[in-house]
Amino acid sequence: MIGRYINHIIGGFKAWSGEMSLWEELWAYLEGKYFSVDLGRYEHINVGSGSLITLRNVILGICAGIIIASIMAAYDKNMLGKFVRKIIKEECFWPDKAKTLEELGFEKNYFIMSSLRRGNGILGKVVKCVEREEKEIEALHMRQEYIEATGSEKGFVQEKYEVDLNTAHFYIPDDEHYAADIRFDNKGSGWRAFLLVIIVTLIIAVLVCFLLPDMIQLVDNMIDILKGDGNVVG
Repeated sequence: MIGRYINHIIGGFKAWSGEMSLWEELWAYLEGKYFSVDLGRYEHINVGSGSLITLRNVILGICAGIIIASIMAAYDKNMLGKFVRKIIKEECFWPDKAKTLEELGFEKNYFIMSSLRRGNGILGKVVKCVEREEKEIEALHMRQEYIEATGSEKGFVQEKYEVDLNTAHFYIPDDEHYAADIRFDNKGSGWRAFLLVIIVTLIIAVLVCFLLPDMIQLVDNMIDILKGDGNVVG
């Protein structure tokens, strides 16, 4: 799975640049040295090279999933979590207590601004924007007035609203800030813990690729022993 993705990426670069032999050789070396599975000879288990490669790819895919999940968790807890924890620290739990990005010290943070601009991302589900809520209420009233005037909402076009991050005010509802504090708690999710997960996962992936034939050989030997015992009893 990982090999297929990497080969696909390499193929794209090669098509773009016209020559990527160095990258191809590098990946071939890494795959052959660290992620290859040596097919042994098993007396009782019929395992082809294709089956072992498939099993290897499944295991590597799981490891890749763990790494991706760790990256997402580290990003949420450390990057987005800083903003959430700052709002909680400033006790911005009501619209009249909401503060701007400048007041919270995040007016130049690209990641926070990008997430807040979308409004429907991870932060958008936790952090509320006063101006956005007012605009949504206004749009709802306009829709109701349109329906009352025309008898149908057909043809009603809601004006697209883009929040002005320079003047917008943000807060977390009072009844939701405890859950937000727990969700974005950064204990045990620092960059050191993240790097540790990456290293351990990669080590496991490499060890599995090395030990997979031996594990299958062990099962094959156990089958041989059981069959031998069965012959003696008979």
